[in-house]
Amino acid sequence: ARTVNQGGFATVNVVRDVTLREYTIGVKSMLLERWQEIMAIYEITDAGAFGMLIEDPTDAVVTQANSGLLGFQNGVPLGVPGFGNGGPTYLLQRLFRAAGSSRVRGRDVTRLKGTPALYRNGVPVVLGASAGNAAVSAGPSTVTFIPDATRTVTAVTPGASTQVTLATAMPGLIVGGLLWLQGLGGANASLLNGRAHVVSAIAGSAYTLSTNTAGTTITAAGQGRFYPQPNETLTWAGGYYVPVQFVDDAIEWDLMRPGDYDDRLVAGPAIALREVREA
Repeated sequence: ARTVNQGGFATVNVVRDVTLREYTIGVKSMLLERWQEIMAIYEITDAGAFGMLIEDPTDAVVTQANSGLLGFQNGVPLGVPGFGNGGPTYLLQRLFRAAGSSRVRGRDVTRLKGTPALYRNGVPVVLGASAGNAAVSAGPSTVTFIPDATRTVTAVTPGASTQVTLATAMPGLIVGGLLWLQGLGGANASLLNGRAHVVSAIAGSAYTLSTNTAGTTITAAGQGRFYPQPNETLTWAGGYYVPVQFVDDAIEWDLMRPGDYDDRLVAGPAIALREVREA
C-alpha cells in the first residue's frame, strides 16, 4: 500500500510479504490449427478461473548455490532459509542474493519439474522411508524428512523450563540443539506437541528445554524426534514451474493474413498471465 503526500513524502506499508510474477506474452502469427491450441488452453482453464503451469522464461532452474529449504511449524514458516529448524517439513525456495550484500530473499517454489535433488550439508538425501530419508509431496510441493532417531518420552516435568526424559539418550542432540516432540498427553500438551524446542541442558537421557510450561498439565507419552538442526544446511536442485492464470476473461487476437480458412494467420499480441499464490 503506497501513499504520497503533497510534500512528496512516501509511505509504503507491506500488506503481504509475497512477490508474484506477471507475464505479458505475445504470440507470433500462426496458422489457425496452431492458434486453436492456444485457445484450447484458454477454454480448458475457463478463461482464467483455473490455473496452469508455465516455465518462467528467465528463471526456471534452481542450483544448490541459489536454493534453500525453509522449515515451518503449525503452518507458519519458521527458521532461516537454507538451514534446518528441528522439524520435519520444509518449503522449497529459490534464493536471491544481491551482489555485494548479505541480504537474502526466498521465493517459494510450489510446482516442480520432475523430482528434485535434495542435499543436507552438501550430501545427497535419499528419497525413501528410512531414517534420515525424505519425501517430496505433489504440488503444492513440500519436503518431509524421516527422523534420524526417535525415542519414547518417559517423563515430563512442566516448569519455567521443561524437563523431558526419553527412554534413552538421543544421538546427535546437543545443548543449543532442537528436540521435536509429538504425541504428549494432558490438557496443555499443545504447548509442546508438533514443535521443536531448544535444549538448554542435558543429563543422560533427561533434556531441559527452554520452553516455559509453568502451571500446566502435560503427561508423558508420545515421542521425541531428531530432525535437521539449525547448524545443518538444506539445499536442493532442479527445475520448476510457475502456477499462473489468465488475467483477463477475454483474449486478444489479430487476423494477420486473411484468405482461405486453412491459409489464414492469427496472432495474439498481448496475453497477460499472473502468478497464483499457493503457499
